[in-house]
Amino acid sequence: MHPVFQFLLATFLFMLIHVSVMALSARAFGITIRRIAYGVGPVLLSIGKAQLRLLPFAGSLVLKDTREEQIDDDEPGGDIYNERPLWQQLAVLLSGVAVPLILALGLLGAQGWEIFISAFAQIIAGALAPLSTAQLLLADGDAFARTHGFALVFALVGLKLCAFNLLPFGGLTGGQALLALARGGKPYVAWEETAAKWLLLPGLAVLLAWLVAFGFYCWQAMGA
Repeated sequence: MHPVFQFLLATFLFMLIHVSVMALSARAFGITIRRIAYGVGPVLLSIGKAQLRLLPFAGSLVLKDTREEQIDDDEPGGDIYNERPLWQQLAVLLSGVAVPLILALGLLGAQGWEIFISAFAQIIAGALAPLSTAQLLLADGDAFARTHGFALVFALVGLKLCAFNLLPFGGLTGGQALLALARGGKPYVAWEETAAKWLLLPGLAVLLAWLVAFGFYCWQAMGA
């Protein structure tokens, strides 16, 4: 399988595990799940609360949350995400990174820790220079995929995506965990919506830069 397709398949598998584990964690704590979305864009298939969407490279989990919906006062609050203890909110968020991280480290061993730790700086450096630094990093990944089996490619991609998700940006695990900690266990604070919007901007910028880098790399690879 061509490295590009291995990267895409590994990204899809990571997303599948990431979203599913968070959903299982929420259910284990008795939190009501409103929707589980695998992918983004138009819905292709719906089964109960689960949706498969057109572009299966990102996902989302929507929980019962007073910040997102109007909930009657007479409804029981034990199943509301933002009213659960802080440690449970963090456990739901971080479980989606912890499980794929453990799987990847199990496959790559000690080398996996080095890859994971270095990924944070690489993600930012690549985003700042998508047509140079990011191209070198993608070339390293390409070389790795050509000399290793898919299980190790999945582990490599998984470690990079775990690091990306832990960045303190809006929409990512790290950003959501940071806001939960800043709330200090409170269900709602007035400044959170504004803070979340500002934290979203750098995350989108990093993601867009890497999409440009990946698209450029694929275009060059096809032309080679």
